This record gives sequence, C-alpha cells and structure tokens, in this order.
Amino acid sequence: MNGAPLISVVIPSYNARATIRRCLGSVINQDCEARYEVIVVDSSGDGTDEIIRREFPQALLFHLERRTPAGDARNLGMDKAAGAFMAFTDADCMVARDWLSRMLKRHQGGGYAAVGGSIANGTPRSPVGSAEHLFAFNEFLPQAIEGLVTNIPTCNICYRRSALTGVRFKSGPDGVNLAEDLILNWNLARRGEKLLFDPAIRVVHLNRTRLGVSLGHQYLLGQGSCWARKRTDIPGRIFVDYPVLGLALPFLRLARIVLRLSRIDRHAVLRFLALSP
Repeated sequence: MNGAPLISVVIPSYNARATIRRCLGSVINQDCEARYEVIVVDSSGDGTDEIIRREFPQALLFHLERRTPAGDARNLGMDKAAGAFMAFTDADCMVARDWLSRMLKRHQGGGYAAVGGSIANGTPRSPVGSAEHLFAFNEFLPQAIEGLVTNIPTCNICYRRSALTGVRFKSGPDGVNLAEDLILNWNLARRGEKLLFDPAIRVVHLNRTRLGVSLGHQYLLGQGSCWARKRTDIPGRIFVDYPVLGLALPFLRLARIVLRLSRIDRHAVLRFLALSP
C-alpha cells in the first residue's frame, strides 16, 4: 500500500475490542491491485487503540479521548483521507477478500456516486443476533436483487469522492447519529446521483447477541429514524407529524419485512416469523 492511494477505507470505532481484529484483518488483506489506505477513527476506552497500534501498524489510527459519534468520526476520516474513492465499513464487520476490487470495478464501469452491497449474518447461531440482522438489514441480504437504490448502510459502501463535495455526515442532538447515512444518501439521490446496490459486494455483520443490548440498539435506531424524518422529506414523515400513528408501526414494519423477504428468500420469511417474538 505504498504510494498515493486510489481508495481510502474509513472505519469508525468505539469499544470494539471484541471485533476489531477480525475487521482489520479482513480489510488489510484485500485482493486488490489498486493502492488503498486504511483509516481508523477510534474513541474507545477499552484498549481498542492499543490493539490497532500493536497488531495493525499498516492502519492510520486517529484516537480521540472523548466518545465521538460515528458520523463525526467518518467526517474526520474523510478529512484525513487521500483517495479518490471513499469506502466505509464498521468495526463489527468483516469484508470479503474481493470487497474493494468489486466496488472499484463497479465504479469504473458506471457514473455512480456510491456503490455498496449486501450484509450477511455473522451470528447465525444466535436467535437474538439473527433477529437483529433480519430487522436491520432485510433490504440488503445477499439474496437481494441488484439495482439503483436511495440508501445503502455505511458498513458496506464506497463513494466517489467528488460526489461528496459539500456533503457531510450529520449527527443529531444528544449524539443521535444512527441515521446519518440515510440522510446523506437520500440527499445524494434527491440531487440526481446514482447509488448502486450489488449483492456480490459482501460484508459479514457481527450482530449483538444479548437481548437487552439489542433492544437498546433498536431504540436508538428508532430515534435516528425519527430525527432523519424531522429534517428531510424521507418517506414516513407522517408518523413524526402524527405520533399516534406510531401505534401501528410494529405491525406495519412486520408486514413490510415479510413482504420484502418473500420476494427474495421464502426460507428467510419462516426464520423471521420464528424469531420475531
């Protein structure tokens, strides 16, 4: 990875001691002919930064003393990056060996602002982890269909840097930031940029396996979703304007996920229904 990089990989990290080795091991050992750099913006207090310094000296580490929202960490990583393409994943993900080469090939074959891919279940033996995976990533399963979309999670996406001119990840009040990728991608799509979803570009997500931790994360996702719809015209604003309609959201969401899964993997529907309680 000597010389000027073509791709910069940015990874925000917070208390990722349990997963950072698998994440960085997969990112650093890419089967990619293009030069790339790996930037980790870490605000952990559990020794994650020491693991990175000791075991992954190839990575550019920026350690922050105070906990930093993921969106702000990504912005800092972009500011430090040198690549013409900006790839993002998370510290609880493992990327496929051809991850960067596939994204670069799709970028070079079309005028996309962003290219991203599917998210596989990294905790298949855990009922809680599997349920979390299907709730969070049912649109982005490996069985999903390739096409243009308005959103791809930042755990598996690569932007053309020029498309991000004047665009930043925005953190919400009190650290609410779990919809910053949704807002950024929606704004790109609204101005006519193309975002390509290619399920062959794969990462594996290591889901939360403790019920209380998983439910707490789902609550934060709901906060982020609400905040995003307050400040944009992303579909679903009606539930923010009329909160009483939120009583129907669990049933609507269940129905929507079942319908979506039935189009791509009927076995996943059965798994989802079994896990949803």
